[in-house]
Amino acid sequence: MDFNAWHRHPVFSQVRLLSVAAAFLLAACLDIPDTPEPQNTASYVTVYAVQKGNADSTSLKIHPEDPTTLKAEVHPKGLESELNFSWYRDSLLGSGSTFKISAYPEEDEIPNRLVVKDGEGNSVSSDFEITVNSPPTFTEDFFPAQGDTLYGTARTSFTFSWKAYDNEDASLDYILELDTTHYYVGALEKIQQSGLQSGTHLFLVIVRDSEGDTDTLPPVKFYVVDTLEAKK
Repeated sequence: MDFNAWHRHPVFSQVRLLSVAAAFLLAACLDIPDTPEPQNTASYVTVYAVQKGNADSTSLKIHPEDPTTLKAEVHPKGLESELNFSWYRDSLLGSGSTFKISAYPEEDEIPNRLVVKDGEGNSVSSDFEITVNSPPTFTEDFFPAQGDTLYGTARTSFTFSWKAYDNEDASLDYILELDTTHYYVGALEKIQQSGLQSGTHLFLVIVRDSEGDTDTLPPVKFYVVDTLEAKK
């Protein structure tokens, strides 16, 4: 039998092609990487301060008179049940994805570090600082009082005064609103203003501390009687 002729037989050619294809597929299978296992490690963690339903992760400022919940949010999300959370301030204060701060807390009761670990010992952490600040508060010492009548003319300089205090002794700035005009008066707690026409007027004052917290003196209605007009 002619060996070369047999070698060129169609059946042999098909067998050879099948063998080459099988070898190619085997090599391709060997090159496919293993399916990666799901990652249960947090890449980073964000701390929120939640007070009266408002969540803040930027300033982390709280008012001492209201209870606060610190909440940890890991990324990617959905891993909380597989991770361990530890809240610290020098020493361990608590565990879990949330931490409760009671009203009027002491400094050593407020954490400033959160460590998150998975079952393999991998961890991420977040260092943060909670700012405790009470808003400033107006006293009852202001003038004119509600319903007062001031006597003068448009040239008369009437006195307006007010007083506010801050528990943290922060510097205070004021804005006076007289009728529809706003005046930034800085730290002043008394000014004199002329040009008020006879009739009904309103004034209020807004105070702001260095942390951005504010209080507002409720609108005060007062009256001006022009003494020159009264003599006519």
